[in-house]
Amino acid sequence: MQVMTQVRNLSGKTRSFLKEVRVEMTKVTWPTWVELKGQTVVVIVAVLLIAAFIGIVDLFLSKTITLLVTRL
Repeated sequence: MQVMTQVRNLSGKTRSFLKEVRVEMTKVTWPTWVELKGQTVVVIVAVLLIAAFIGIVDLFLSKTITLLVTRL
C-alpha cells in the first residue's frame, strides 16, 4: 500500500511540474526568424574563427616541437 501511495504522489508531482512548465513556456520570448538567422551566423563565424586560431597554434607548436626534437 505504501508503495502505491508513493507512486500516486510522484504521478501528481509530475503532472504539476508539467503544468508549470507549460505556463512558463508561454512566458518565453522567442526570437524572430531574422534574429535567429543572425545569431546563427554569429555563432558559426565565431566557431570557425576559434577553430582556425586553434589550428594555427597547433601547427606552430607541432612544427616547433618537431624542430626542437630533431636538433637534439
